[in-house]
Amino acid sequence: MGWRCAAGPAGSTAARQPAAAPGALPLLGHAWPLLRHRLAFLESLRQYGAVVPIRLGPSRAYVVNDPALVREVLTRRAAEFGLSPQFKVMRRIIGNGLLATDGPFHRAQRKLILPAFQHAKIAGYAAAMSTLTRARLEGWRSGRVVDLEKEFSELATEIAVRCLFSAGVDQRGVDEVVAALPQLMAWAGSRGLDPSGLLARLPTPLNRRFRRAMAGLDLLLGDIVAGRQAEGRGAEGQDQVGADDLLSMLLAARYADTGRPMAAQQVHDEAMSFLVAGTESVSRTLAWSVHLLSRAPEVAARLRAEVDAQLGCRMAGFEDLDRLPYTRMVLHEALRLYPPGYLISRAAKVATELGGCRVPAGGVVMFSYYALQRDPAAFPDPARFDPERWREGGPPGAGREAFLPFGLGAHGCLGEGFAWCELTIVLASLAARWEFEPLTPGPVEPIPTFSLTLDGLPVRLRERTPAGGPITGQATDPRAVGLTAEP
Repeated sequence: MGWRCAAGPAGSTAARQPAAAPGALPLLGHAWPLLRHRLAFLESLRQYGAVVPIRLGPSRAYVVNDPALVREVLTRRAAEFGLSPQFKVMRRIIGNGLLATDGPFHRAQRKLILPAFQHAKIAGYAAAMSTLTRARLEGWRSGRVVDLEKEFSELATEIAVRCLFSAGVDQRGVDEVVAALPQLMAWAGSRGLDPSGLLARLPTPLNRRFRRAMAGLDLLLGDIVAGRQAEGRGAEGQDQVGADDLLSMLLAARYADTGRPMAAQQVHDEAMSFLVAGTESVSRTLAWSVHLLSRAPEVAARLRAEVDAQLGCRMAGFEDLDRLPYTRMVLHEALRLYPPGYLISRAAKVATELGGCRVPAGGVVMFSYYALQRDPAAFPDPARFDPERWREGGPPGAGREAFLPFGLGAHGCLGEGFAWCELTIVLASLAARWEFEPLTPGPVEPIPTFSLTLDGLPVRLRERTPAGGPITGQATDPRAVGLTAEP
């Protein structure tokens, strides 16, 4: 049983409003520790109960520390909780895309987009993932120092762009997306905890960089969508788009009740949603995985042994996903320690009760996957990097309940299968050919912005030869990448 708010008089089951967590400052409340020491503060709240009120200026928020209650909010009682003010920031980037909508519209969009992420479709995307990963690795040189956080951000963006647009965007367009997305994510991470929106309106350098990047990306996506729509119409004006990439599937999709396609602006917003979701979580998870492996030589050796045995001298592909269980265990453990979506919030649509605490209508409910997945009650010795936790289906009971790196329910990550495929292919292919010498001594503290970043991951590359011999063949020109998704 998880913690609960303190009960009322003996025998009483009525919900109550407990005192806020200690340490609130005058006027600011807990906003200062949440901004300055966010992760440590969120973990510290665990000791005060299952649902802990905190003060953010004049308002209250309710931090949920019990994974069973988090699952309630996301699934069984999802109708009681809508998107919080946190998501207003994302609407500046993705408009009415799937990540920032709720209710019937969200359900209709999710149903419409879901076929694009079915198993057979992911098999086609995997070919592009493998080809682009190989092209990136072919450009590295042994002994060279690289920032792997930057490398993974660029690779994940290239993969997302090619899977979204296939070969329908030139390298200049890819480069523009690669340059723009970090500016958008930096802005979202900085402005996400300002419900007033005041910081977003100030003439700061960050806001100016955001507006420039957003304007360029909006124009690029608008031109691509309009061009693909024009190409997809036959002589009689009927839609004739193909189904070889995500954009084609978005354009070909029809609402069940009307038979009509998505409006061009909605296609634009869903494309932007995919670019954001398809790059940030994957690139951060890869960076943290390599960071952890570089400090755990026994784990890295076991990973390389599996990759050598299963891949020999070739790149990883879709057919290898089920043959790389230890690779997946490493990724599970990296996602446990450093979940990309480390802090999520919802807002109560009506006055309700959660874990014995009253939550008023409009009250913001927050939960940290970072804190949940480092709870010693769920994961013994929680700070230790131990992929063995995930052998034979993973930890039982509390550990399984607390592991939610891709969310859950109607707002769970629609592209989870896509992400697992990409993570597995890239990490296995890296391990087959390269070792990484860390150049940052001592512990590395995660920086909580939009996701958990490392502020760079400089390493020295050391080329290795797989057990089956050198990886043969030449990398395909990434500008010519197409998709072979099954219908």
